Amino acid sequence: MWIASKYGFISIVQHRDYPDQVLFRARIRKDLESLFPKEEIISTPEADYGFRVFVSKQEAAAIISRQVMDIDYPNFKNAIAKTLNQKDKLHAYHDIWTVMWDYSKNHEK
Repeated sequence: MWIASKYGFISIVQHRDYPDQVLFRARIRKDLESLFPKEEIISTPEADYGFRVFVSKQEAAAIISRQVMDIDYPNFKNAIAKTLNQKDKLHAYHDIWTVMWDYSKNHEK
C-alpha cells in the first residue's frame, strides 16, 4: 500500500517472516520520523526504500486511522504546499496526480 500524506510518502507491506507485522518503508527518513518519533528507524541503503520501521498490523491500523482523523483540508495538494516539512514533495505529488489522471483517461471508469 502506498500512502501519500501530509506526513510523507510511505509504502506499507507485509513482513516476510511475521504475518502479524508490517513494514512502513520510506525513501526519505523524515517521512518515517514524522510518524514514528520514538521508534528506531532502520537504514537499508541497498533497498529501493532506504528506511524502515517494523510495527504490528494493529499499530499500523491505529497510525493510519490517526492520519484520517487529522485530515483538516478540502484539497490535498494545497495542504502539501502549506506543510513546511513536506512542501518539497509538491512537485512529486503533482506528478503522481498527473500519472493517475492520464491512466483514468485511458481506461473505462
